[in-house]
Amino acid sequence: MRLLSIAWVGLCLFASQQVFALAITPEEAKAQTEFTKAYRVNDKVARRTALSILEGAKHDSSWKLIYNVAATDPESEVRLGAFATLAREPARDTSVAHMLAQLYSVIKDNDVEDKLSYAKAMATSEFKTELVIAVATRLAALRYPDVPKLVQSQTGGGSSDNRRQIETVKKQRAEYEELLEAFNAFAKSEFKMPTKDTPGMIKRWLETNQTKLATADKELADKYHKEDLEAAKAAKEAADAAKVAK
Repeated sequence: MRLLSIAWVGLCLFASQQVFALAITPEEAKAQTEFTKAYRVNDKVARRTALSILEGAKHDSSWKLIYNVAATDPESEVRLGAFATLAREPARDTSVAHMLAQLYSVIKDNDVEDKLSYAKAMATSEFKTELVIAVATRLAALRYPDVPKLVQSQTGGGSSDNRRQIETVKKQRAEYEELLEAFNAFAKSEFKMPTKDTPGMIKRWLETNQTKLATADKELADKYHKEDLEAAKAAKEAADAAKVAK
């Protein structure tokens, strides 16, 4: 089975859902105004603190504000704070997960700490497919090499060994183990203790499970869509009844 790209999976999931646009509440619209004012400062701590104003936001326009911070703020800790805030938002479809996957995909591969921190922050998102694909693709592309044995040799200038290579490999393995642990927090794969074969095995695992993951996301989105329709219907009936009673 061919692996699907993040962008293609996101498009398919979104297209398969019946989009039901909730109107923004006056309270959330006010929160957006307060956030915009609080965020437009030079102090990075204040900018990150401002994100709490939109914590629990339910309208996609609020999510886009947070996404823009995660994508454009000049300070890495503010961008990560926005990413984590976005992952905690009560999404009703796959749109937020799509934003998260996009943000993860543009992090440079050599930014190992950011790749790990962002993967850890994903765990709070209910919708999983694109996030699983993003991190699994990263894990499949990395290596988990065996630690070489210590080799010492004598040269004309003295002795030498491969201790530096051993330490580099140990660091590489530790980074892989941490990323795999973060991945399992939301992917729940069977890979707990990696071996040199794990990258290839994760690729095959993803090929096998991506349809099941996508189906679970669609069922969750459909459930929320039905709940939102019923809530909107009940609100309309209550409003109509109130008018009749007057």
